[in-house]
Amino acid sequence: MDILETIAVWKLQNLHLLVTSRRERDIESSLECFVDRQHTISLQSELVDKDIQRYVQQRLSDDKSLRKWQKDPAIRQEIENTLTKGACGMFRWAVCQLDTLGKCRNRLTLRKSLATLPPTLDETYERILCAINKEDTEYAVRILRWLTFSSRPLLVEEISEVVAIDVERVPVFDREEVLEDPLEVLSICSSLINIATTEESTPRAGNGSSESTRLVVVLAHYSVKEYLISKRIQQGRAVRYSMQDVACNEVIAKSCLEYILQFQQSDSFSGESIEEFKLAKYSAEFWITHAQAALDHSEALSRLILKLFLTRNGAYINWIRIHDPEKPWQESNFRKVLETVPAPLYYASQAGLSKVVSLLLLE
Repeated sequence: MDILETIAVWKLQNLHLLVTSRRERDIESSLECFVDRQHTISLQSELVDKDIQRYVQQRLSDDKSLRKWQKDPAIRQEIENTLTKGACGMFRWAVCQLDTLGKCRNRLTLRKSLATLPPTLDETYERILCAINKEDTEYAVRILRWLTFSSRPLLVEEISEVVAIDVERVPVFDREEVLEDPLEVLSICSSLINIATTEESTPRAGNGSSESTRLVVVLAHYSVKEYLISKRIQQGRAVRYSMQDVACNEVIAKSCLEYILQFQQSDSFSGESIEEFKLAKYSAEFWITHAQAALDHSEALSRLILKLFLTRNGAYINWIRIHDPEKPWQESNFRKVLETVPAPLYYASQAGLSKVVSLLLLE
């Protein structure tokens, strides 16, 4: 919204933007101050109802969890009619309801679910969040926090370690809590997340590189993040899942720093053993990014960064070996020695960590 407001102030006659959105009041109120009502077009739901109906039909035919209703045409028709009518043009709403209906084991629970479908996407997300198993609640918060504010898509292996990090305890990272099966994240967060694939380039000995396909965990839809960071979630039953920018970036920055601080020995790992520490590369590369978003609001975070910088021949040199922010294009180099890398004051200054610079000057 801030970007749109800035562009609107420019008043460029030859610049035209097409903006699409669900009709949420907070979005609408933000837009109406610089978008004339005559330029607003309401997309009638009946225009997309047919597409939603086809999607529902396809899911009922192909989805393993819904295929059990194929033998009863009346039930299939009831599901199809209820979802097509209730979607009001929202594909995402229909997707979430089908995911929920797929968990119904008999007609009683199916009809109960159909009779109590949440009317809006917000209420749908609230219901999904509130239905998360009690023992998985904290894991879900950790997963959603990282997926909402991560600087790049996270590999499933990385997420499996994210659930084992709690900055309020010692030790912060508990390897006993790492998910044995990384794909369990789908069970924990239900329809809120998806598994996608990404191509990763790996340097080979000599010249060139090899391409490999990796699995990443992503939020299922942009509206999931929109809901999690909105003020609307703070007014409902799912308030514990509210994700606020500064607070979440602070937690992620602390998590990354504590993860790196595990490596206090100068020979903690090699090029091969680093693969055992799934979150090491992300932590080394992006802790600064998250810290920059939260540092002005956290004295504790400044002290934690100082702790990393003062380890020198321990976690500090290991951080630089994994990812040198001065040369971000380079691969990890585990042969680097302390004498060949800049002092902590250099990196703190380079990253604009003014509070940390002040603390270092006092040391």
